[in-house]
Amino acid sequence: MEQVFPLYHVRFISINENYDSDKTKNNTRGISVTIQFLKNEYYSRDLSQKSKSTKYSKMEKGEYIQKNCCYGYKKEDNTLKMEESAANTVKLIFQLALQGYNCTQIVKELYNKKIIAPEKYKGYKRKYKTSNLYHPCIWNITTVHRILSDEQYIGTYIMRKSMIKECGEKSTKREEKDWIKIPNHHEAIIEKETFEQVQEKLLHFKIENKKERKHIFKGKIFCGYCHHAMNKRVNKNPIFLCRHSEVDTSFPCYRLTIAEKEIEEIVFQMILKQINMIKDTKQTSNIEIQTKQKVELQNQIQLYHKKKEILYEQYVKGKLTEEQFTKLNLELTKELEPIQNKLEEIDFQLQYSQNKNILQNQIKDIIKDTPFLLNKELVDFFIDKIYVFKENRIEVKWKIEDFL
Repeated sequence: MEQVFPLYHVRFISINENYDSDKTKNNTRGISVTIQFLKNEYYSRDLSQKSKSTKYSKMEKGEYIQKNCCYGYKKEDNTLKMEESAANTVKLIFQLALQGYNCTQIVKELYNKKIIAPEKYKGYKRKYKTSNLYHPCIWNITTVHRILSDEQYIGTYIMRKSMIKECGEKSTKREEKDWIKIPNHHEAIIEKETFEQVQEKLLHFKIENKKERKHIFKGKIFCGYCHHAMNKRVNKNPIFLCRHSEVDTSFPCYRLTIAEKEIEEIVFQMILKQINMIKDTKQTSNIEIQTKQKVELQNQIQLYHKKKEILYEQYVKGKLTEEQFTKLNLELTKELEPIQNKLEEIDFQLQYSQNKNILQNQIKDIIKDTPFLLNKELVDFFIDKIYVFKENRIEVKWKIEDFL
């Protein structure tokens, strides 16, 4: 604060510490401010840890209610209360399951009764916008299955089902033994006997030691109309189909299918074109020229910084007045600005060239076998999503579109 800030003509003010760099020149008061900042940082960390411990303690006692309640309940006065309309829908889902309906049949029945799906229902209640791509009354089969297997509907409150290991990462599900479960916590929507009977029926649809079916387009194929993931149906001639629209024949994607062989051929030809476009570009010469330009500009900037340091030393020794120092420093800053802008531009171009060169090398490794075949590594490298439309028309969202 005493050396760097004045060099760049920065005035630093801290109200809490009663510190102003303009009023405390040539002394060491900035050290106490720095120590205070360090102390505050450790205090904040300690406070955060204590806050988490308190929250977990309240969870175990059943005193903590999460903001997002499961479908059928609402948070009111720090307790879970039944939301009548949604609770009636939950009861209907369990009744249908007891009558022998499977999840697909329940979804159709809910659509016929025009019952709004949970995502849209919460959006209407909280008055926030939801996607218009989906019909509000089309339920997801997974959502129905999750409701049928959720113990919270018999009055057991469940917390800490997921965790985030690091800031910015997606949450991951904990093992069930690590969940916090509190029986008889709130009013039950479903009787325990009814819940257990439904669980016995659900077991008939489970397959023990089921092998995960993997294919090269796993997680990539989406319906171009409703944007839901398309399911793969394995038979003599495997196909991808959109199951979201099965409840209504008026949907544009009703019975939308595409053969696996057809999509493999189309995608393979598209990837071939992208590979040829990238391979034809020469990046080595560009990198060499841009690197030289970057070094020259960095040297120029270093000289200007050296001039600023000499200028500041003269000011500290009293050889320059504050007015002279300010004027000369401002002139150097103005001369330095276009050089820094040019460096940023060259740095961006160099980064682009280097990334493209890396990309070319990665592609060479992937296609080193000649003739090369379409495989999962190739698809994952190039493709983010594939949208399927009628008449076998597809649109591809590329991962590397910045280089194409």
